[in-house]
Amino acid sequence: MYYVEAGAGEPLLLIMGFGGDHTAWAFQMGALSAKYRVIAFDNRGVGRTDAPDHPYTTRMMAGDALGLMDALGIDRAHVMGVSMGGMIAQELALERPERMRSLHLGCTLARPDAYMLALNAAWREMRIGLGREATLRTLGLWLFAPATYAERPDLVETLLQNALANPFPQSLTGFLRQGEAVVAHDTRDRLPAIRCPTLVSVAEDDILVPSRFSREIAARIPGAELRVVPDAGHCYFLERPDAFNELSLDFLARSSSR
Repeated sequence: MYYVEAGAGEPLLLIMGFGGDHTAWAFQMGALSAKYRVIAFDNRGVGRTDAPDHPYTTRMMAGDALGLMDALGIDRAHVMGVSMGGMIAQELALERPERMRSLHLGCTLARPDAYMLALNAAWREMRIGLGREATLRTLGLWLFAPATYAERPDLVETLLQNALANPFPQSLTGFLRQGEAVVAHDTRDRLPAIRCPTLVSVAEDDILVPSRFSREIAARIPGAELRVVPDAGHCYFLERPDAFNELSLDFLARSSSR
């Protein structure tokens, strides 16, 4: 299991989403590690972590995250997860509440609906049938807001080129197994058991995991806050890192004082 670490202070565990590795936190590491001990890692099935060819679940991947905390001697941590990483973070908070300082769930869901299941199946066929570059460019249409394509096409192209240049690309096995974990995820009825300080955030123009999922999560977790970031899509932490980092640091500061 591969991880990177930066900074000092209260531990902050970053959990990336479907297909992303620790490098996707590039715009967060500097800002967050100025005040916290930040640990970012590659989930099973991506980057430099193993991609065993057997069924994955988000609960299993939460166990991986917990194992990393144990290996690093971290008793309690702030946990931030986006997309599939947010699903993993939900399971971590539910399974081991005593290990949580706070929880930030970004652009994620508690249970896929019929649309999400159909989309996942389409992505599966696309990944099998298309080449890597064509797949990444097509996925980008769900990941970035229309305004980003219109106003910052250079950013989209840079992010795509960085993904293509990754020396540790996700294998087909990793892609398919992570996709299965997303399809099987279901914490909807268990969310009221989460008791740690919780922030739910989402971008206004997220078409991959629309804001209705975040609103449902925030409504089900007692005391959860909801923040909506304008002018960005699913990868709002890359499109609007200024806004994402600001709301994250504000929440962390308030949670640290509790």
